[in-house]
Amino acid sequence: MEAQTVAQEPARRTGADSATGDGPGGLWATATRSPFLVSSVVCVALAAISAAVLPTVPSYDPWSWIVWGKEVTDPHLGFFVGGGPSWKPLPVMFTTVFGLFGGASPTLWVIAARAGGLLGLVAAYRLATRLIGAPWWAAAGAGLIAVAGIVLTQDWAYYMFRGTTEPMLIAAWLWAIDRHLDGDRVTAFLLGVATGLMRPEAWPFVFVYALWLWFYEPAFRGPWMRALLIAGLAALPFFWFVPPWISTGQPFLAATHAHDYNGHLGSNRFLEVLRRGVDLQTLGVLILALVATAIAVLRRQVVTIALAVIAAAWWVVVVAETLDGYPGLERFYLPAAAITCVLAGVAVVELAQLAARAVRSAARAPLAQAAAAAAVVVALLAFATTFVTGRISVARAQDSIASHAVTRLDQLSAAVAAVGGHNAAYPCHSSFTAVNHSVQTALAWKLHVTLGRVGTSMRHQGLLFLGPHDSIDGGAPRVDHRLTSRQLIARAGVWRVYRMTTPGSDTRCVGR
Repeated sequence: MEAQTVAQEPARRTGADSATGDGPGGLWATATRSPFLVSSVVCVALAAISAAVLPTVPSYDPWSWIVWGKEVTDPHLGFFVGGGPSWKPLPVMFTTVFGLFGGASPTLWVIAARAGGLLGLVAAYRLATRLIGAPWWAAAGAGLIAVAGIVLTQDWAYYMFRGTTEPMLIAAWLWAIDRHLDGDRVTAFLLGVATGLMRPEAWPFVFVYALWLWFYEPAFRGPWMRALLIAGLAALPFFWFVPPWISTGQPFLAATHAHDYNGHLGSNRFLEVLRRGVDLQTLGVLILALVATAIAVLRRQVVTIALAVIAAAWWVVVVAETLDGYPGLERFYLPAAAITCVLAGVAVVELAQLAARAVRSAARAPLAQAAAAAAVVVALLAFATTFVTGRISVARAQDSIASHAVTRLDQLSAAVAAVGGHNAAYPCHSSFTAVNHSVQTALAWKLHVTLGRVGTSMRHQGLLFLGPHDSIDGGAPRVDHRLTSRQLIARAGVWRVYRMTTPGSDTRCVGR
């Protein structure tokens, strides 16, 4: 109960101090005391180092965001968000800025994504330690277990290596909770909005939080603070719907893409989406989180109960949208899974402390109490480890997989150069290329074109970039049966480039 009181104490502040400062000196002092800003600086530095020492290459979706960011800043490219994955506003805000740095944009984006992933680990550690309180070593143990749980969530290592938004999503969500508990309502709300710009499941939570701030938070009764709330809520539909509307005439393009992809849910969508939610974090972590929730209910620990309710509510939103036709992928549950990992760390320490108290009631020997607590921790971690062996193997393999992807895309760059680059591949505005599915967005970047001009099927005459059919490149393009003339014009590494034409047709606009 003591830890919960400590956790709630900062939240009783009005939050006004976080929104104002006494001139530049006061703002600087506030910034240097902000755990979020300090952690952000450190995590960006670590992410930059990782880009120098680890294989750094975006995956399919991040390449599309990088291309779209370049389209915003490059006057020679039109802004077109069709022909690729679903539109996602927040990463494109980053890549639009990074587009000003030319060829460095892909690396800058991966650095930003990795920094977000590291920030998520910091937030998980802080939340778990907050819930435990004292002693510090027990709180630190809960924090480390929470961090380990997140690292072992499904595909987290892949996301970190390949620059997806999923680790950033965890960071924005957990830091929003952390900032709220510290009384920094402004930052909490803005981070909630950032979460909503990555996943629409966050919208109901942001809306409810904005209503609470509007009606119950004194610091938000002024016109400027209320304007912030209105602007934040308006930003969600604006950035999700307006850019696709301007680009393609379809404001609900992201929703259409989601509905079109059924996520291989099988005949029973409800049971399958529940299974995916369970599988995202390991089963041991989920069981421990339920134990932490039960202990919190018995002890009336409000903060822990609130976190469990938030996680459950996120599940409800994901299941509801899946039944409405969305694909219900595992990663949609990530914010809830991150909270689950925090609660699991708390459960291990809480159970260890209960064991120590039980021994203390029978014998006051400190050594016996410590031994009982240690035995419980070891037993629980051994129990949880039985579910993570495969996850550890998958995580360890990501460095090699990313390194292989770097080599493969370097070879694709060489193939582009062998063809003659953009001008040789696109002699006319109607010229077309196609490539293996998983590297479509990367090829668009390398050829300096919009995604609509690089297909994943050879629908009509053009250049065919053909690579191996594997997890890096994806399936080979399907070739229209009329394209019977096939001429090899370049090769680089595993890539072959063919000039695909229809005999007797006009081929002036076919590349090379």
